[in-house]
Amino acid sequence: MERPLQKQLYAISRESSPGVRRYSMPAASADSTRKSFFGGNASCAQLPGSLKKTALTNSRLSLSVRSTQSIPGIRSDYNVVESFGCPLPVVVNEALTFAGSGAGTVTAKVTQNGWAWVVQGRRLLIWQYKDTAKSGSPPRLGKPGRRGGGLAQCRELTLPYSDLGHKSDLVSVFQTEGQQMASCIAVSATGEVRYWSSIAHDGNSVDLSILTGQEFVQLLNLPTQQGYLAVTTTCNLVFLRVGLTNGRFTLHHKTIKPATSFLGGFSKKFASILIGMNTGGDKDQALVGMCCESNSESGETVVAVLSDRAIQRWSLSNKGNAENLLYEDAEVVRRIREEFKTKFWNVRLPADNVEIDLHLLDFHLVKNKAYILAGAVNAAHAPQMCYALVTASAHAENMLLESFTPLKINKFFNAKTEEDCLSLRFVVGSSHIYLYSPKVVYPLHLSNSVPTAELEAEKIEFHLHDDRILSAAICNQMPLFFSRTHGLISITPGDFDSTEMMNLSSCNTPDLFAPNSFNASFGAPDQSALTGSTNNLHLFELDPDEMYNELSDEVGQLKAAFLYHLKRNHNMVKTIVGELLRSVTGADPNGAPIDAYKLDRIVITIAEDLAEDIPISDPRWEEALGDQESNRHAIGSSRSMQIINQLRDKIIAFQHFITFLHSSGVWEKLNAIPCGSHLLKPTSFILSDISEKIVAAMALRSLQTKLPKLIEEAIEATVALWDEKPQGSLTSQDLFYVKLSKLQNVFEALADIADDRIAAQSQTTVSVAHFVNDINSIVLDTLGQVLRHREQQASSFRLSNDKLSSYENLPWTAMAGSAGVRDTLTRLIDISVRYGGHCVSETELKQQLYQQIFELVDLVLDGRRTYLESVRDSEKFNVLQQQFEAQRRELISLLIKDRQYEYAAKLAEKYLDFQSLVLICDETQDKDRLDDYTRKYEEFDFSQFAINWHLRQNRHGEIFERFKGNQTALAQFMRDHPSLGWIQLIFNGDFERAAKVLYELGQCETEFVARKKSMLSLAKLAAFAAAESDLTAQVEKINADLTLVEYQSQLGHDVLLSFGFDSTEQKVLKAEEIINLNIAEENDTATEVEFRKALEILSYVEQPYEMRHKIWCAAIKRDNWTDYDPNNAVDYMQKLLFFRIIEISQLMGHETENFLPPMEDFLESVELGELPQQKPFQYLLKLTYEYVADMFRQPHDMEL
Repeated sequence: MERPLQKQLYAISRESSPGVRRYSMPAASADSTRKSFFGGNASCAQLPGSLKKTALTNSRLSLSVRSTQSIPGIRSDYNVVESFGCPLPVVVNEALTFAGSGAGTVTAKVTQNGWAWVVQGRRLLIWQYKDTAKSGSPPRLGKPGRRGGGLAQCRELTLPYSDLGHKSDLVSVFQTEGQQMASCIAVSATGEVRYWSSIAHDGNSVDLSILTGQEFVQLLNLPTQQGYLAVTTTCNLVFLRVGLTNGRFTLHHKTIKPATSFLGGFSKKFASILIGMNTGGDKDQALVGMCCESNSESGETVVAVLSDRAIQRWSLSNKGNAENLLYEDAEVVRRIREEFKTKFWNVRLPADNVEIDLHLLDFHLVKNKAYILAGAVNAAHAPQMCYALVTASAHAENMLLESFTPLKINKFFNAKTEEDCLSLRFVVGSSHIYLYSPKVVYPLHLSNSVPTAELEAEKIEFHLHDDRILSAAICNQMPLFFSRTHGLISITPGDFDSTEMMNLSSCNTPDLFAPNSFNASFGAPDQSALTGSTNNLHLFELDPDEMYNELSDEVGQLKAAFLYHLKRNHNMVKTIVGELLRSVTGADPNGAPIDAYKLDRIVITIAEDLAEDIPISDPRWEEALGDQESNRHAIGSSRSMQIINQLRDKIIAFQHFITFLHSSGVWEKLNAIPCGSHLLKPTSFILSDISEKIVAAMALRSLQTKLPKLIEEAIEATVALWDEKPQGSLTSQDLFYVKLSKLQNVFEALADIADDRIAAQSQTTVSVAHFVNDINSIVLDTLGQVLRHREQQASSFRLSNDKLSSYENLPWTAMAGSAGVRDTLTRLIDISVRYGGHCVSETELKQQLYQQIFELVDLVLDGRRTYLESVRDSEKFNVLQQQFEAQRRELISLLIKDRQYEYAAKLAEKYLDFQSLVLICDETQDKDRLDDYTRKYEEFDFSQFAINWHLRQNRHGEIFERFKGNQTALAQFMRDHPSLGWIQLIFNGDFERAAKVLYELGQCETEFVARKKSMLSLAKLAAFAAAESDLTAQVEKINADLTLVEYQSQLGHDVLLSFGFDSTEQKVLKAEEIINLNIAEENDTATEVEFRKALEILSYVEQPYEMRHKIWCAAIKRDNWTDYDPNNAVDYMQKLLFFRIIEISQLMGHETENFLPPMEDFLESVELGELPQQKPFQYLLKLTYEYVADMFRQPHDMEL
């Protein structure tokens, strides 16, 4: 093929097919003509220590207060959003505006080479949005790049017929040097290929059909191979090439296939993975994206193809005629899945067996680094998709996962929102990654080609109803977005002066505040820290000699030493500090007692003054105070007019002061001072509190751009609470951001505002819930920055080990009352539950509120636990521990009651609330989780705690079912609770021993008759189940005991009540007690049946003869034996209870001599009183015995 034709067909263009990101513009030109905020051209040079303002913010410490909205319907507080290039051609506007029902099928593409196109049905509309030949610098920076008045010329081509439609990703437009008109190649989803040598001639095209039965989704231009690579949804690759035969263009294709052997071409590493894992052969792999990785001088091109299972790396050479699968690595996908489990759901053990749905959403390769956007859903945890950005690099045999960055971008996930959740994509710029969905853009800051960790991006929304983002690309380092309504727009970080930032050369995010010099070594500050971002600090202009000579008190002397430290005059520092230490520890010349806290008071005074120094150059303060002389030696003053800069300067000055204390040896001499009536607080912790309040002020000030009215109202209320009034031209905000020692009162003001808003509403509405949500976000964002600062600077304020155990640690965030925020946090939790979570049906808002409740509870418990650990060896520990456990249980139970089990479980796991963990497992019926906790908290004997909890709930039977897999725990439980040992024997199949244990338990049961009956019945069942053993004798004993229990169960309700027994929960009665109740005089309804039962129970009595006599005497006393008609004595006798008992006994087959006492026993009985001496009784008794003897005489006796 001739070289000119090759140039025309396979130009090394700047096209950006999905995944291909190659840059040719030098970075040095990026800011050459940038407009400054105040007009004119800003210098492109930045100071070494400065940090360029990032568009990435979590709204907690965003460092800009600038709104740059310039396009209707699109607003950004931290980025410049502008129209780009020429207006869209009219025909393109019409296609986008009047698409009608087919609007959803319209796709568009913007590429780096200056071309853009829109696909509508079979229409392909192509225009040039930027002339790369005339623009050598990024269009963002020069005037030609901004939108002008002219219209770009549009070309329209007709795409080949396709049943599945067409996509803009399957089109490639390019123009080589010297070529007057661009060429184009398009592939339909069904594999119909069409090539136009000139986009000016629609009819002059060549067609080809390839790989029918597949669906193509992406086309990649490979200039080095003089062809194109098309890929299907199942990762099948087809190489396309345009040829010239007899002056006519022709299309040729070749299917790229892997090696024929089972593992041919695969790396050893992937082979082992493939053999050991489920390949899911029933489901084809799904394409995520295809990128061109590199081109070598030898003519080799490496292409990476990412699917939902693995990443393939192909090597193409010899103009596409030779291909080689370097390897297919599934390990990187597995690692991403495991990172999601670890980072988002704290799953660290393979045994945890947590299943998540992983979705790989987008894939790009930039400068040999792979970027993968992934989302995951843990349906068992919450219906929410979590996102992360992954970076990886290619090695000889595998892909190495380099970073995993969780993103604070979460979306509610269900069948209706699935498409929206999976629509997130991204493009990679030089300093930012831009995530985007059809309606939103999130700029993320890059540090060393890695996204900044775990921060929220600003949410730039496209608010207009019909607007959506169709495509995005990076053109000469400029991020461009194709809006359906506005056409091409650019989004770039807002302009700003480098001196506005602190010196954070090693810092990647606005969450870190420390200058380079402020680190664990406490060495001298780097000079760049003194010149880079501290131009506004007054302390660098102060003369230490002047301060040393003018201020003779200890505070002034230590300030002078600090200034000498900044000037590197170590001799003077050593001299002044030495004199100061001698003066504070030596005896007072006037005989006053030594002040043990003097040095600590001096240091704290300077720190407080530094935090509350007023801005020295603000004329309003000069007017209000009337005298600036008192502020002349202020080391915390700033010359800036902006509050945020004043606060930054204060934190820098404060950190230099802490460094000075360490390097000068003063830090080791600090102890503690009384703080309240019962607390001795270390000076280092007080200094940490002061530092944190400055950070809190910075965070709050940054949030004012997001919620200005609410925060300003809280500040006004706080200043009023202080009984302060702004003087002159000052405002309440000026006062508030100076009086930082009482900053915590603003949180109380926010809670008061929430109460007032709720009280003003006649009923709880969604607006109230949104209002509570905003207040919570302010509190959590501000305190979140404080906690991060505390963690980062922990080494700077740490006590030495010998002092650590001597003092309590109660940070201001954990203090109760007006000095802290704990009470306010508790109030907000209550407000959020009652007027937020309980009153909102909107799923996303409700989820946000419970997330905030979770974070608020975490803040409260973390503060209390920190304090508790610091008093472990003191007398108050036990009392404080009980208070902590009570509040822990109360707060976590709020989430359990509202069925927010995952939030409750996280807190219970963190703070070891085992009762809540067991309750969660019980309510969710999650035995696997209970087993996991048993293993995880084995050192805390969690299993016994869980078993005892079931015992307290009277759910004994569940113990062995839930813990049958933990024989060790059950064995220990059996030792502690031998009465339940039979259950374990039943589970083990030892029925003989179980029967014996149950019988013994039944005999020993004296409390409840129902339990006794259950034990005996189970013993009988176990005996029958022991088929291999002869337990007949034991069964007979069990039956006898069950019979006695049955006799007791037949006692009348009234009889039991008359004798004071509980008829519902009956206690176990002895045989004598059952007999007495049957024959008692109070049992006036007793008949011969009850007395017969009493006689039958005699076999259970130790002295049956005496009891038998008592029964018959009771029967005699029931009737009149003296007042009867002698002429009808027999009839009267037959009506006596005495006779009826004999009669029923005989009918039941009992012999008279076995149950009826001799007649002499009654005639001599003392129990019958005087009755035996009366003749009528004697007569009737003898008549009865004679009649009974005749009546029941055996037949053979009668014959005789």
